[in-house]
Amino acid sequence: MRRPCSQRRSFNGAHGAHGARPRALALVMLGAAFAASCSRGGGGEQGAAPAGSAGRAPASASAGAGRTADADPRGRPAAVKELSVRKLAPGAAVTIDGRLDEPAWQAAARTGPFVNAGTGREDRSLPTQGEARLLWDDAFLYVGFDVNDGTITGGFPQGASDPHLWERDTVEVMIDPDGDGDNKDYYEIQIGPQNLVFDSQFDDYNAPRGGPNGPFGHQAWSAGLVSAVELRGTIDDDSDEDRGYVVEAKIPWSSFAKAKAAPPSPGDVWRMNFYAMQNNGGAAWSPILGEGNFHRARRFGRVRFVGPGGETGGAGASTSDAGAARDAGAVTVNAPSAAPLGTTSAAGARPGAAVPSASAGPKPVYRADPPDR
Repeated sequence: MRRPCSQRRSFNGAHGAHGARPRALALVMLGAAFAASCSRGGGGEQGAAPAGSAGRAPASASAGAGRTADADPRGRPAAVKELSVRKLAPGAAVTIDGRLDEPAWQAAARTGPFVNAGTGREDRSLPTQGEARLLWDDAFLYVGFDVNDGTITGGFPQGASDPHLWERDTVEVMIDPDGDGDNKDYYEIQIGPQNLVFDSQFDDYNAPRGGPNGPFGHQAWSAGLVSAVELRGTIDDDSDEDRGYVVEAKIPWSSFAKAKAAPPSPGDVWRMNFYAMQNNGGAAWSPILGEGNFHRARRFGRVRFVGPGGETGGAGASTSDAGAARDAGAVTVNAPSAAPLGTTSAAGARPGAAVPSASAGPKPVYRADPPDR
């Protein structure tokens, strides 16, 4: 059995005086080799950040979207994801119509494909997949999701206030403006394929909480967002083959009253996470790795805001072009102080664009680890 470095010994050997000097020299060389072995792979306390720690391993030197640090000895990512997000160039515009087809979106930072929230690896067996894109300007944070889902499920009454979207299909954004990952004063925003919204603000990890059925956090808080959804299929209808949906939203910085500074300045770092969900589980940008549920802020990724030219850091590079071609689908716009959520069709939407009210159906038989609630 190979002994740990601290327990390995050099034996002088009791074989007489003849050859003692050569043996002594050999032992010195052997000791030096052992010391070098210990320094290279001793597995000490600095070897990797343990699960649950706030620290992180050194990040990879390569630039790009969704960058992850080196894996720990157990083969899972030791650090949260990182992404640099460019500010919109002067004169650039984004229309919230659920299509992500403006030049600004094509050049936006992308998370890359979401991963299994428990393992941190891509997992094509998950029933819902996705990626997100990010942009910003002095007024708004812009978020675009492209979700692959073979069974688009809604089932909530139109105009419902803060429905439990995580019980069916939805995308989710978690935002910790201070970027410290301490779970103090963070925000949750969900937008489902019916373009209904759940939004809330939390004082601490999953707190306040009114019980298993809520309320969850301060549900009176409103993100004040504008959003649109385009479907690639038919919601709550299993007779055809669905291919997912696109969510596009802009969230005013003024909604984040708990932030130290909003809007951020180039170089500021906020913590965020993005999920594509189905039946209280799903795929994540930055994996949770069993450290709690989807609210664990120390596992949120680091989003660095940079200027239009990448000032204070390089912008995230595109890693895929998912959803470039889309079927004709439903588009709805969700606007504050407008019609009830999910009932206003987008400007320029195709005929018949409004999503119809859906009757509640059976929930998908699936739950990822960890669950959202």
